Amino acid sequence: MKKYINLTIKAHFIRGVFYLLLLLAVCVIPFALGQWQAGAPSLNENPQIVCGYPGSWHSGPDMPSTGVRMVGVYFPSDPQNRKFYAIGGRSSDLAGSEFTHPFEYNSGSDTWTIKAATYPDNQVSNMACGVLTVSGTPYIYCVGGSAAGQTTATARVFFYDPVADTITSLTAGDNWPGDAVGTILPGGFAVSGNKLYILGGFNINVSSTNQIWQFDPTAAVGAKWTQMTNTPEGIMYAPACAIGNTIYVGGASDYSGGTVIDTTNSFSFNPATNSIGTIAPIPRPTGETRALTLNGQMFVMGGGRVPPNPSNEVNVYNPFNNSWTVYLAFMTPRRNFPTDNDPFNAVCCTSHIWLAGGYGSDGTPLNSTEVWCQAVPTPSEPPPSPTATPSATIPPVRTTPIARARPTPAPRP
Repeated sequence: MKKYINLTIKAHFIRGVFYLLLLLAVCVIPFALGQWQAGAPSLNENPQIVCGYPGSWHSGPDMPSTGVRMVGVYFPSDPQNRKFYAIGGRSSDLAGSEFTHPFEYNSGSDTWTIKAATYPDNQVSNMACGVLTVSGTPYIYCVGGSAAGQTTATARVFFYDPVADTITSLTAGDNWPGDAVGTILPGGFAVSGNKLYILGGFNINVSSTNQIWQFDPTAAVGAKWTQMTNTPEGIMYAPACAIGNTIYVGGASDYSGGTVIDTTNSFSFNPATNSIGTIAPIPRPTGETRALTLNGQMFVMGGGRVPPNPSNEVNVYNPFNNSWTVYLAFMTPRRNFPTDNDPFNAVCCTSHIWLAGGYGSDGTPLNSTEVWCQAVPTPSEPPPSPTATPSATIPPVRTTPIARARPTPAPRP
């Protein structure tokens, strides 16, 4: 009898311990999961911009002003908040409308800020800019530019330090030799191997140019520029980007009959061999825009002047099979707008494209911002394909020539 009582007590004790452990599990596991999720990367940078998979376009906050002929630059010093800068430019085509300070967009707070640093002059429209590193510190270098209503252009070079919020001009010995006559704006531009390349240019109201210049920020004073081979034809306002060790151009503007027109001029440039290569021409004429490097491919962002341009079409060039496809169009057609993208972000597991401002379809300056945001898959997921078959809302690649309307007069540079 005593043995039976002891067994009963033991069974109750074990059952009680089991219930206690179960209760602890119910209470502790959700708390632990909550703590883990709180520390995990979020696909939502802010309440407005939600990263999708695949990516999608969203409206961002308006810029502090309408803005045209600015250069968009992603600066890599803050991977958590990802800063996008709109450098130079102006609010309109009226004389005296040039900006005097850089604009900064913070992805983390979804806000624009006008910085305190002041440009060295008012010739800040149509510049060529890119991030270059000197002694381990990245800076935004900018070359050339003009002011509204002028037919002259500057050759000066300056660099902007977004961390210190300071701007420093280089000496006259490092001016861009491509504007030796004082009337030439930079054409297409791209950074490769910590060097800035300027391809072609615009001799204002005269013609496009075909020189290629290499800028090395680490070279001695007075020896930072090297002239390379020429482009196959004169190009200006040309979308260009670097993929690997090669720079690609997809479309460009030209100057014909006193007007700026769009072309399908496309080619590659290898800085290491100083040689030009042929690629399939972009399917539509465009210019006055940028090309971006994303997923090892070239994204040409809208742009163009001759109707039906400006466009919101995004053309994607794949250098591995020399082919073009169309990706998800952004929302508002525009040209001469700042745009750039970041690479895969290991902190927040996202990729982005930012664009803002520019001239709208009716030629008026815009201040709207758009953000493309894509959640990057985990290593177990397949990578996103920007050249996947477009959805019904994405315009197909054109297979017939575009009927050109009569070109409109070129505005002030």
